[in-house]
Amino acid sequence: MNKILTLCLASSALLAHEYGFLGYPFVDPDRPIHLAGRYRQIGRADFRTHHRGHLNYADAYGALFYTHFLNEDNSLSWGVGYDYLKLGWERNPRFREKNFNYAVASLGYVSTAVEKWRWIVNGGFSVDANNFDFGPSAVYHGMLWGRYNIAECCRVHVGVLGWYGVKNGYALPIIGFDWKFWHDWTLAAIFPLDFSLNYAFNDHWSLEAAYSGFGGPYKYPRRAHEGINGFHDPIFMTYSRGADLNLRYKFDHLFQINLGAGWNWGGWIFVEDENKNHGKYYHFESAPYAQGTVAFTF
Repeated sequence: MNKILTLCLASSALLAHEYGFLGYPFVDPDRPIHLAGRYRQIGRADFRTHHRGHLNYADAYGALFYTHFLNEDNSLSWGVGYDYLKLGWERNPRFREKNFNYAVASLGYVSTAVEKWRWIVNGGFSVDANNFDFGPSAVYHGMLWGRYNIAECCRVHVGVLGWYGVKNGYALPIIGFDWKFWHDWTLAAIFPLDFSLNYAFNDHWSLEAAYSGFGGPYKYPRRAHEGINGFHDPIFMTYSRGADLNLRYKFDHLFQINLGAGWNWGGWIFVEDENKNHGKYYHFESAPYAQGTVAFTF
């Protein structure tokens, strides 16, 4: 049974959540229900054009997953979740909305039937949780992700992920590796899902340095419903990256908590009208951030 440590669906590994997908925390096959949540807050970030003011950013998610095992090598996972984004921008010239709430659902299939391979196929959607207006605001996403075991210490990752909705679409390859290169040290470099270096003190405590994303993946679209200055239901995208250090405690597969802090390197908000016209970038500067995650399996 341990051959297939299954996957639960939930925002985005946390970086999978950043890419609009319900992420994939691995759980004990004998405990098919998984709960997870995260909150992250970025300090005040000034816009490069100073008359634009500053940005106060936060994001969060909560999710519930259930996994059904078809057999020793194959499983299906269902997930539902809530995703939250705050853009506290008082001088926003194109929309007034600051708090964005999304309902998320996903279905995934996981297989280890092919020797040395683990394959994940995932599909789902996110939609404005206040209006449930699937036409204007839903984004549909999918992923195919394969992992090949070269050796006990090293694995190669390949695949593709993408999304379509809010008059936009984008696709990215998945490519990279993870490598346990020295005793308790593990390096992951999997574009665009996971860039991290982990040191395990023991079976319960570990320290991780990671490259993190904010606002969703590159060119991930969202709909704002409180447009101003001639913008009715504008489309916007947020892009930013940073680095953080996290302390993690886990108890078997039952419980895990992470606390960390880092530095956001700045980024941009791109806003266009409801028909994808008159787009403009608004660049903001760097700022510190703090975050916490928790997960339960039973």
